[in-house]
Amino acid sequence: MFQRSLRRSSLAALVFCALNYALFLWLGWPLATDRIAEWIMARTPNDWAVLLLTRLGEWAKPLAATGGLAAIGAAAWLAFFGWELARQRRQEAPAAASPPPDAPARGAAPSRRELLTPLLMASGTALVAGESFLRNRAYAARAIEPQPLYRFHPPADTFGEGLVRPFLTPVEAFYGMSKNTVDPVVDPREWKLEITLEGRPLRTISYAELFSLPRFERITTMRCVSNTLRSNLMGTAEWSGISLRQLIDPARVPSGVVEVAFLGIDGHDDSLATGHAFSDDVMLALGMNGMTLNRTHGFPLRLVAPKYYGFKSVKWLREIRLVTRPYFGTWPKMGYTKEPVVHTGCFIDRVRREGSRLRLGGVAFAGIRGVRRVEVRADGGPWVEAQLETPMARYTWTRWKAVLEAPRAEFVEARAQDGEGRWQAEKEKPLFPDGVAGPTIKRIS
Repeated sequence: MFQRSLRRSSLAALVFCALNYALFLWLGWPLATDRIAEWIMARTPNDWAVLLLTRLGEWAKPLAATGGLAAIGAAAWLAFFGWELARQRRQEAPAAASPPPDAPARGAAPSRRELLTPLLMASGTALVAGESFLRNRAYAARAIEPQPLYRFHPPADTFGEGLVRPFLTPVEAFYGMSKNTVDPVVDPREWKLEITLEGRPLRTISYAELFSLPRFERITTMRCVSNTLRSNLMGTAEWSGISLRQLIDPARVPSGVVEVAFLGIDGHDDSLATGHAFSDDVMLALGMNGMTLNRTHGFPLRLVAPKYYGFKSVKWLREIRLVTRPYFGTWPKMGYTKEPVVHTGCFIDRVRREGSRLRLGGVAFAGIRGVRRVEVRADGGPWVEAQLETPMARYTWTRWKAVLEAPRAEFVEARAQDGEGRWQAEKEKPLFPDGVAGPTIKRIS
């Protein structure tokens, strides 16, 4: 009974997925495997998720889609097994010594039907993963190549002595995270940005109209909420864009509006308090590092909100909605805070031994609060103040370097103090619900 239910459920899952894919291609229906995979990815423990993304690269999300297939197959198996169990109970109980109808005799070779089950499961897994991988490749091929916006010259790097990462992160090295198994691709000729009041249309703006507006550039650091104390999902770029005030006159916003929601084409959404959304801290970005945005970073338009972790900076914008009630986006609906303010953090990029000395360097970041001070120490000894580079903008990380007298040190620590005088956390706290925080420790190899 078990084997028969497993065989039937495997076949049913494949038939269901085949029909789902046909409707997706014909009518644009959502794929169940994608939706389930996105649900799984959003709830995967953070250390595991980062490890899988870094180790599996482009195959990480296609393999997550196979989790959607497994969930569909498990649901089908429960249905078939329950039906078989109920049917068996309705029949007369077989003799105690009689084996179940589908049980092979002891020592017998597996039948063709029994071999069909693993074949169906392996084929389904390969097809789902392969389709997701190839769909992503096809979308990437259709994406508009970034175009020059202005002559971009990264600043000369005169700080760090090879101990610190570059001040600006190249686009190809800038982390790219999303909730999607396959990110969307947008045709700028068809794309429109809708501005609404509680979903009622107020204004529609084309991509060309956005480019007719005066733009400004700003260097800003963005940090992902999925960052662990050991991962490096953070980058700094020179963003080019406009302010929300250029699209909506704050003086004409109805008094009952309490938040501005930003909705992406991919279904991801979030919101900002009205005062902050219209502030100078927030940008609607059209480009980064002298080029228009690419697909990974939210072409054609994205939000950049450096006060918060990256999930607030919604990509692939399709609608800006003025709302009169608190708005709960993708992550707040799962219990994450609506105010994911960046925690003060310090990162050690490299440690170099020079005789009895240790030379080390890294970056510190505290969102829009800035960094006032960084201190380092070896093996729990006294704290020593590090040298800070003057940041190029209010919204960026601060690079630092230091020298320690520590001939036999086994590990080093660093800590940062934000612009309001608060030090980073001394004890590690979990990511949920407002981002990880804790000490910065690096073992010396």
